[in-house]
Order: sequence, then C-alpha cells, then structure tokens
Amino acid sequence: MKFFYRQNVVLMVRALYFCMDSHWSELGKKYNISPAQQHILFILCTNQKTLTPSEISEIGCWHVSTVTRLMKPLKERGFITIVRDPERSKYKKVTITHAGEDLFHQIVGTIMDKDSFPFEMNHLSEVELDGFLQCGQKILDINKGTDLREKIFNAKLTGIDYL
Repeated sequence: MKFFYRQNVVLMVRALYFCMDSHWSELGKKYNISPAQQHILFILCTNQKTLTPSEISEIGCWHVSTVTRLMKPLKERGFITIVRDPERSKYKKVTITHAGEDLFHQIVGTIMDKDSFPFEMNHLSEVELDGFLQCGQKILDINKGTDLREKIFNAKLTGIDYL
C-alpha cells in the first residue's frame, strides 16, 4: 500500500477521534464520568449487563489493567458491582446497577438530542456513511477479527429507535 494512504488514514482517524473525544469529554464533564467510563457502561448495557473484566477489555480494546482502573470509581459511585464468579473463583463478574443504567440512559438522551455528536455528519448521505462504515468494518475484520466487529455493529440499546 502506498505510504500516502497509510499516512492520511492515520491522520484522519486520529483527527476524527479527537473531534469525537472533545464532544464525549463535554458529556463527561456534565455527568462527571469520563468517556472511557461511559464506554464501559455502554458495553455492559449492550451485553446482557454482566461481563468479566477480560470481556470488557476485549470489546473496549483496552488492557485489563486499564479496565480495572476505570471500574474502581464506577464501583465507588454505585454504577457497577464487581463480584467473584461463583462458578470460576479466579474470575470476577461486573454488572451494571440500576443507577448505572439510569445515568447511561441520561447520557444517551443527551446524545440523541445533539445532531453534532460525535461530530458534524449531517452533510453526508446515507450512501457515504455506509461506505465509510464498510471500510471501517474491513479494517476491523483484519486487525481485530470478525467477532469484535460483530459485537460492535450488533450492539443495540433497548428502547432506542436506530432508524
């Protein structure tokens, strides 16, 4: 592949990430929860509400130690519970609480009211957005595997109209 493409993909993805992160950080300030912690709540809400730290790590593309660090304040604030797995004593189970779900649904409500989240895209057609997503899916399939891509694209929140 030409270096031109590699360089511009890296620069574009990085710039888009920082545009998104800026908006996500605003939400974090409003609700006193970091973007990464918001993402943990999303992962739990879209995956039967209970996962192991390793599963959260895989879906969130973090190291397990990062997940452990991010979960501590969520547990202290009552947004998640962490208990030993009764069937596998070396494993823990992380479950989102009602308070965590309530907070996350407040955040989602704010996002749904903002057409500019994660960044301005209203000027793009559905065909353009589908093309962008298809390219991202191919890159994810090669680099992270189809299982992760399927978890990402099949993640749905109950009670949300995705159309």
